[in-house]
Amino acid sequence: MHKELDQLWALNDKVSEDLTIKNNAIKAAVVVVIYKNNDGESVLYLIERNTYDGHHSGQMALPGGKMDHGDANLKETAIREVYEELGIHLDLNQLFPLIPQWIHVSNHWVQPFYIILYEKPIFTLNKREINCIFEIPISLFKDSHILTFHELNILGQKVFSPKYLNDGKEIWGATAIIIYQLFLRKKTKINFD
Repeated sequence: MHKELDQLWALNDKVSEDLTIKNNAIKAAVVVVIYKNNDGESVLYLIERNTYDGHHSGQMALPGGKMDHGDANLKETAIREVYEELGIHLDLNQLFPLIPQWIHVSNHWVQPFYIILYEKPIFTLNKREINCIFEIPISLFKDSHILTFHELNILGQKVFSPKYLNDGKEIWGATAIIIYQLFLRKKTKINFD
């Protein structure tokens, strides 16, 4: 759909085949939590991370985090992390995988999942990790007019990546890439109709 992103998808495919990168990266999982309400306006939830000394400080993000030794797989990581951060239990069998992303600045290999809920979740935020949570209409991410791009340098290659703006907050990096795949990329988008 957006030719500006062709190099990003090609680089992601190349990195996915590079076992050196994949095997040496920190494994992590995130979840796009979608609430499909009866009024026809579905929403997703993004968190704003607290400020700390690290690469993802203060960023808008999807709930999730690093794999623990006790996690059998990244699905379990996703379920555990969402519970720790948002206080909601998700059904392992209702998680659907998306294309993994390598976050080069922090060397994380992130497996994204999405889940569609038909009952509005009641969150209990982990204030140690999460500053706040945002409920954002999916229509925002389907509107390519509010989509902008920013340049990244990954493995010495300059590529463009999607970026969204919501209420003065930037949504960029792996979070924007995952959301773009889910709602706009022809090859990977899901149908909500």
